[in-house]
Amino acid sequence: MVRSVNSLSLLSVHVFAKRRAKRDSVNTQNHIVTRIRDQIAAQNEREAIRFQQDTQWISISWRQLGERIDQLSRCLLNAGCQVQQTVAIFAPNSEKWAMLDYAALQIRAVPVPIYATSTAQQAAHIINDADVQWIFAGDEQLESAVTALEHCPNVKGVVALSQETAVPAHPKVWDWASWLLQDDRGYQAELDARIDGRCMDDLTTLIYTSGTTGDPKGVMLDYANVAAQLDVHDQVLALSPDDVSLAFLPLSHVFERAWSYYVLHRGAVNCYLSNPLQVRDALAEVKPTVMCAVPRFYEKIHGAIHDKLSRATGVKPHLFRWALRQGERHAAQLRTGQSPSWCQQWQLALADKLVLSKLRAL
Repeated sequence: MVRSVNSLSLLSVHVFAKRRAKRDSVNTQNHIVTRIRDQIAAQNEREAIRFQQDTQWISISWRQLGERIDQLSRCLLNAGCQVQQTVAIFAPNSEKWAMLDYAALQIRAVPVPIYATSTAQQAAHIINDADVQWIFAGDEQLESAVTALEHCPNVKGVVALSQETAVPAHPKVWDWASWLLQDDRGYQAELDARIDGRCMDDLTTLIYTSGTTGDPKGVMLDYANVAAQLDVHDQVLALSPDDVSLAFLPLSHVFERAWSYYVLHRGAVNCYLSNPLQVRDALAEVKPTVMCAVPRFYEKIHGAIHDKLSRATGVKPHLFRWALRQGERHAAQLRTGQSPSWCQQWQLALADKLVLSKLRAL
């Protein structure tokens, strides 16, 4: 099905996981579908995810999440999705992105993410290379997806993810409401059979990465790959259902998507931010206890603070730098197991009251 090759950066992980899958192919305890369904059963009415609707954050319980995932799974089955068939998600982050991902995994299909900023030509290459038959497109991606149809004869349909989006008159294009009408309870038995048939060496996803030369190549990840990262994270982290994570990096990239799997694996709350430019406001609104981010994110925060500091006058710049020194010294003492003196504790408390607490609140 896939004609391109794995990236070398993930090949060793894939080989290790395949060996693990052969050794333990019947053990699906850390299969991501198992973990999500376990949390649905255990957490029930507790909050599972949040997403933005207009300016409000909407919450969905684990029970509601399970019902919506199952609904989308039955829609995919009704559309003829076979085991290990590929479906593309061409959209920015949203709760629908995540639900479609999990719905496809439940029926042992293979979600193929496409970066939301991709052109029609770039999307068409991935669609054809992965032999995608269904495309789920966001508002701004719908036009590119429809354009790509001209060069992708195997695609059965394009589904617009937004209910507000006006879809073009095209025999292969569906609006979201019409797609949901394809839910047929008669496919529940097939859904249960697909879930029961899950195995660790199924392909979980294809992620296209540009690498260093030529067109993007499809990286093949299976459920043993995902389970391996769940295991490793469990060794160093202790997330609980009381934790909240903010998903603002693109789900089309493996970093945020794998982290989101881990958040739900632990039963914590995942909050999906569609527009990463709004991350500052979202941090204040969501107040995440955990999140994954890239160095550039922290560099931009650091740069914005110091840009503001450069325009400050009087004692403020000196007070800021003094407070940072107290925090840095305290952090170094924590890392080395040292106990701060009474004077150092007093200085840190003062620095926190005057400066550091205000930065944390911001």
